[in-house]
Amino acid sequence: MTGVADLNNYALNYTLNIILFYFNAHVLFNYSTRKFKRAAFITILLVMAEIALFVALKYPINYLVLGDEFMPKSVDEFKKSVFSNAMRTFYILGFSTAYWFAMQTNKRNRRISELENQRLIEQNEKITLQKNLLQSRNAYLQAQVNPHLLFNTLNFMYNTSVKVSEKLAETVMNLSDMMRYALTSIDEDDKVPLEKEIEHIHNYLRLNQTRFNDKLCVDFIVIGSPQNLRIIPLALITLVENVFQYGDLQDPENPAFININIHDGRLELELKNNKRTNRRSHGHGTGIRNLRERLDIYYPGMYSFDIQEKENSYALKLILTLNQ
Repeated sequence: MTGVADLNNYALNYTLNIILFYFNAHVLFNYSTRKFKRAAFITILLVMAEIALFVALKYPINYLVLGDEFMPKSVDEFKKSVFSNAMRTFYILGFSTAYWFAMQTNKRNRRISELENQRLIEQNEKITLQKNLLQSRNAYLQAQVNPHLLFNTLNFMYNTSVKVSEKLAETVMNLSDMMRYALTSIDEDDKVPLEKEIEHIHNYLRLNQTRFNDKLCVDFIVIGSPQNLRIIPLALITLVENVFQYGDLQDPENPAFININIHDGRLELELKNNKRTNRRSHGHGTGIRNLRERLDIYYPGMYSFDIQEKENSYALKLILTLNQ
C-alpha cells in the first residue's frame, strides 16, 4: 500500500503544480499586465500572494485526498515542509514566468512581423498593381491562340453554310464576331470602346436565342450613348453570362431584365432574373471576384456592386465611372 500511496501523493502534487504553472502564466500575468498601470509591482505582490495561498491550500487538499499519512507530524517537520513547498512553488513559478515571457516574445515578434509585412505591402502596392496589369495582359495574349486560323475557319464555315441555311450562316457570323471581339479588340490602354462591349452582348443574346429557337424571355435595354467611352473588355458580358447560366428564361410573365444606362460618363448595369428551380445558387463567385480584381486595378474607388439574392430571384447593379 505504501507504493500506491506514494504514487497518489506524486500524482496529486504534480497535478497541483501543473495547475499552478498554467494559472500563473495564462491568468495571473495576463490579468495584471492588462488591468494595472504599475504592472510589474502589482505582479510581484500577486506572485507572493499566490505562493502563500498555494502553500496554504496544499495541506488541506492533501489531507482531504490522501488522509493524514503525508501530513507533518511535528512543528519542526511542518516548518520544513512549508519552506520546502514554498521553494518548490517559487521554482515552478520561475519556469512559469519564463514560459509567459516566451509567449509574449513570440506574440511581439509575430506582431512586428505583421506590421513589417503590412508596411512592405503598402510600399509595394503600386508595384503589385503593375504586376497585376502585366499578368492580365499576358493572360489575354496567351488566349490569342492563332486567331487568324480560327477566323479563316469560321469564314469557311460561313461561306459553306450560307448555301444550306441562312440561319446557320447568321449563327456562324455571330460566333465569328464574338470571337474576333474577345481575341483581337484590345487596344494599348487595355480597354475597348464601350459600344463594342455592348455589341458583344447583342451578339451573345442573338446566339443564345438561335440556340433556343427564339424562346428565351430576355429584355435588353440600352439607354444613353456609349460613344467616346471606353471600358475594359469582357467586363459586362461576365455578368450577363450568369443570367443565361442560372436564370429562368422560359417564363414570358417574368422575363430576365438587362438594362444599361449611360449618362455623364457613368455606366449603370442592372440585371434581374428568376432562378431556375434546379440551379438555386447564382454562382457569383469566381466570375464576379475576378471582375472585382480587374475593376480594382483599372477603376479604383470608381465602381460599386449591389447584389440582392433571394431564394428564387437574383438582382445585381453595377455602377461604374468610365474614363473617356
